[in-house]
Amino acid sequence: MKVCQPAIPLVRLPIENPREVELPGIQSKDGVQPDRFPRMTSAILFFLFVVCGSITAGAQDFPRVQVFGGYSYTRFDSPSFGFANFSNLNGYNFAPAYNLIQGFGIKAELSGQYNSKLNLRDLAVGPQFLYQRGNKMLFAHFLIGQGRSFVHLANGEGDTERAIILGGGIDRDLTPRFAWRVFQVDYVHTAFFQEKQNNLRVSTGVVYRWGTIKQKPHKAPAQSP
Repeated sequence: MKVCQPAIPLVRLPIENPREVELPGIQSKDGVQPDRFPRMTSAILFFLFVVCGSITAGAQDFPRVQVFGGYSYTRFDSPSFGFANFSNLNGYNFAPAYNLIQGFGIKAELSGQYNSKLNLRDLAVGPQFLYQRGNKMLFAHFLIGQGRSFVHLANGEGDTERAIILGGGIDRDLTPRFAWRVFQVDYVHTAFFQEKQNNLRVSTGVVYRWGTIKQKPHKAPAQSP
């Protein structure tokens, strides 16, 4: 009796060069795919950078250290691997940050998102910009690091390449120590298997904060006698 199997994209690994992977179903010119990143998301991220870069003298005290941990969802650009549609990945996002001055700090990020056919992991670091207004803190960041993806098809194959992450979001105070990350939206650019991927990631969770960068008091002008 013949058993019919559904057609799935196959990863074929040439023996002479294990990094060159032939992925059928890719249609591109000169190895470049059209950008699928939504323009609306680009506009939102640009707005966050403009707002977070506008640090005013009336800003409140900023936390010295922030540690974020929570859930993340990634809409992965798997058509670049030969899949028919984008893939939905679920996982975690962990990101500590150290703020050097009011409104500016350094952030590191470790994240991973998975499903039954493939996964995406990254480790990146870069600057972050903060703007606090009332009980809300807006932030934006630009991170560069290493990303890795593994495809669980055929014999399986993985690749490691540079990851570029542009994103931002809003935290809302819960207590002096804890905040709720209402949302974080990231554009994650990768180039696995010599093809470009434009991925969209959304995260939410809890931020733990300690230490403060106090606002310097304004000195009153000296009065002449």
